[in-house]
Amino acid sequence: MAVPSALAVGSAPGTRPDAIRGARDLAAEVHNLLDRIEPAGWSEERARELRARLSSLQGHLAAVLADDAPPVCAAALTALDATIAAELPGDDLAGSSASAWARFANQVHPAYEGLLRAVAPDAARGRTLRPTNYARNVFHMIGATAVIVLLTLLPDRLWLIGAALGVTIPAWTTEYLRRSRPKFNDWMMWLFGPVAHAHERFRVNSASWYATAMTILALTAPVPAAMLGVAVLGFGDPFAAIVGRRFGRTPIRAGRTLEGSLAFVTFGWAAGVAALATFAPAVENRVMVALVAAVVGALAELFSYDLDDNLTIPLGAALGASAAMWAGGGLP
Repeated sequence: MAVPSALAVGSAPGTRPDAIRGARDLAAEVHNLLDRIEPAGWSEERARELRARLSSLQGHLAAVLADDAPPVCAAALTALDATIAAELPGDDLAGSSASAWARFANQVHPAYEGLLRAVAPDAARGRTLRPTNYARNVFHMIGATAVIVLLTLLPDRLWLIGAALGVTIPAWTTEYLRRSRPKFNDWMMWLFGPVAHAHERFRVNSASWYATAMTILALTAPVPAAMLGVAVLGFGDPFAAIVGRRFGRTPIRAGRTLEGSLAFVTFGWAAGVAALATFAPAVENRVMVALVAAVVGALAELFSYDLDDNLTIPLGAALGASAAMWAGGGLP
């Protein structure tokens, strides 16, 4: 994966570009290291490469720290140095264990995100590292299934809106508390650590965007279209991540690959067909409607660089489904 392009030009406000160039280059080096720590396709050759990268990174980090880094990034650099030191008590990474390197990445990733935000805030607002997280993938699919079932059980739209708001309002209240109370943020990241991405410590949690999407769908979308939005996100997105990280060889944009996007469409479409066949059998041409929803959802993922795809995918997929049902004369 290429380093985010914003790293090449982003800089912290109020500093000279040359003053933080070393720290910015270091952030790119950490990015490349963490991006290569991937359980899928693990090998001894990968482990040797990572050991060499880590050794080079430690030397670069020591040089940057010794060069009297500007205050805007000194704290982040110090935190990164301390984290790496704490994760290297001995020769834990001398072997080829994928699990040892995964633990190292999980601990270093938050420090990397802090450094990225200090030296390249423009890059930090864009796409960040999203390492393989099977627990998160399973959580996605279970959550989607639960929401789809709930959509069929609620008696009318008012109930649907109320249920969505009942999740969205607490979600955004939590976001406010996380920003205003750092200890609360630490506790939330610990609580949801198995399914959270490191960058969510600094940004709005994906679950909050997902809840917001559900509220918008509850207010505007036909129930079958909302169901497809949930199914496409819940199943297409996790399989795109799994397949893209393991088999992705053809880059498209924003770190996405052709193989991952094809997996997104395939599994999102299959989940959509299953959801309609089970819970909304009256929808005509459900195979084509689900396919349109999956394709539009995949496009929404590709072009969600500045927006969280947990917001854009379900909205895009539901919009595509609504258009397909309308074109087929079957819009509820």
